[in-house]
Amino acid sequence: MEPVSKLFCQLLVCIGDCWRKKIPKEILIVDDEESILEETAETLTDEGYECLVANNVGEAVEIIKSTTEISLILTDMQMPEETGADLIKIVQTALGKNIKFILMSGHASAKIQGNGIDLRLFPFLRKPLNVENLIEKVNSVLESN
Repeated sequence: MEPVSKLFCQLLVCIGDCWRKKIPKEILIVDDEESILEETAETLTDEGYECLVANNVGEAVEIIKSTTEISLILTDMQMPEETGADLIKIVQTALGKNIKFILMSGHASAKIQGNGIDLRLFPFLRKPLNVENLIEKVNSVLESN
């Protein structure tokens, strides 16, 4: 009986993996560095996610307004005009959207200004991004409730 239950467990794991891959999650990546946008989008697309990209907060807001399927936003915290914290505030207050965030920066998280947002509440990735950490963090955030 044990081999059957082991096979059943393996089947359930496979179904779970296939289910995650079959139901695409849209991820918006916001960064003023073109290379970060390209590399991150390519990595996550290879993992089965649909990616949208924006070079700044203004572009991101327009994409968010026109798209209802965004599950996650990866945002750089330090951009020329508006910051990732500004984007969080706009999404949560002005747009009233409940979208998950992962913060990215080349600076230590303690040095980033939150503009009234408690940045400790959000997952953080240090740039340059490590591919394994990126995939693990994205999967973890999207699988959490």
